[in-house]
Amino acid sequence: MPWPLPQGDAELLSLAKSYPFAAFPESYLLRSGQALPMSAQPPDSSRYVGRVPVIAHGSNRAPEQLRRKYGEAAEIPVSRAWLHDYDVVYSAHVSRYGSIAANLHHAPGVQVEVFVTWLDEPQLIRMHETELGGEVYVYGRLDGITLELEEGPTDGLAEAYVYLSRRGCLAAAGRPLALVEVAARDRAHVAMAQVQALDLVHGRHGGDAPLDDVILRTVRDPAYRRALITAMGDGAVPTSTPHFEELRR
Repeated sequence: MPWPLPQGDAELLSLAKSYPFAAFPESYLLRSGQALPMSAQPPDSSRYVGRVPVIAHGSNRAPEQLRRKYGEAAEIPVSRAWLHDYDVVYSAHVSRYGSIAANLHHAPGVQVEVFVTWLDEPQLIRMHETELGGEVYVYGRLDGITLELEEGPTDGLAEAYVYLSRRGCLAAAGRPLALVEVAARDRAHVAMAQVQALDLVHGRHGGDAPLDDVILRTVRDPAYRRALITAMGDGAVPTSTPHFEELRR
């Protein structure tokens, strides 16, 4: 069951253009719908016991998106982290709320900022409900990685879980486009803001209609959005994730 979308044009456009939504400046604890700095919490390694580390590289890193999915009842530790040899790039698809969503792509020498959501079993089931079951995302394990944690039960992880797009990566001149909104060190890919990515995609496929009109159509006309995603596949760069093992879709 996905989370409900707003109904008004202005709210829908703001949602689409705001992806991947504001990241918290440090590790945090989501409690009662609020993001609490982990640095202000008493040390407690037990808060991670029995939880699965799931890398959030797009909207799921943001407290506001976790609130949309879990409401105010969930308590979720979230660790800010740096993932080595990967970058966060645009997926070659448009989300149901009109954004060009994120994907992970192998990029040797790059370190990209991600967040690790530590999910218990019911929370993981809920995340599957919001991510899987369509034609875009798969869930699996990244193994043999270097993932430095700012805060958590350990300083780093060699294994973590993630949702990846199987639609490939949005490209320009044959190369993936990274997200300006996601910090990276030694990034080699050209980076683009969400509104620029939307303009690029709809300029290629949306004809002469104003950008806002096309965004709203992708949200309200599922058949049009599916056709657009198919068209975006032409020229997409296949996702490269050599450390990834798919577990479910």
